[in-house]
Amino acid sequence: MRHSTPSPDDARLRLLAALDRPYGGDELFDAVSDTVFFLKDAKGRYAAVNQTLVARTGAKDKSELIGRTAGDVFRGVLGERIMAQDLSVITSGRPVHGQLELHLYPGGEEGWCLTWKEPLMGRDRRVVGLCGISRDLQAPSRAPDDLTSLSRAIDYLHEHIDAPLRVGDLAKRAGLSTFQLDLRMRALFGVTTGQYLMRARIELACSRLRHSTDSISRIAQDCGYSDQAAFTRQFRKSVRLTPSQYRKLHARNAAR
Repeated sequence: MRHSTPSPDDARLRLLAALDRPYGGDELFDAVSDTVFFLKDAKGRYAAVNQTLVARTGAKDKSELIGRTAGDVFRGVLGERIMAQDLSVITSGRPVHGQLELHLYPGGEEGWCLTWKEPLMGRDRRVVGLCGISRDLQAPSRAPDDLTSLSRAIDYLHEHIDAPLRVGDLAKRAGLSTFQLDLRMRALFGVTTGQYLMRARIELACSRLRHSTDSISRIAQDCGYSDQAAFTRQFRKSVRLTPSQYRKLHARNAAR
């Protein structure tokens, strides 16, 4: 008698249901000293953190951070910026992927990191919180000036992703030639500037298809494509599904 192979979603749900208590993942990330890990609720309050974040904030124990927001923990502009980013993920359902950021820590230290944040969906398909990591960038070849230039280009890209951006526009924002910008993008992300731009647009489109009922033409427009057909071609090339197929697939999985 043949047994059907469970879907990845079914297998994951069965495993989580069998756990003695919810697993936050913080114990695993305690062993990673160059990466901050966190879970937050729908108001941006820490629900789980790793030991690296505890050390960065100057706290003595994880319990000192639980129930507090980034605005409570990081005073001033940094706390406001993190809190605004958290609330954006929670209210829009849009993830943050590989955001280059400069973090300031107690004692005046500062350092560059790449940040990822994913919305956490409840049973009613509403966002109930988020999880994320911020990974330090410490390679000696990554000089602060290089990262500052990259940060300007990447911030501009995400702020104007609905516009018909070109690599030359981003290089100009960074104060670099297109060749120099490509070199830095390859060193940091392993892709060219054009590939990074395309990836950012497709990731945003995927998030919108999963978490909104907006029309595909509207999503295409908001992701920088003036032509829905061009958007569909690029999406299919990247994801191997059309936007409609991708949306239907995730709707079926969510309904299980």
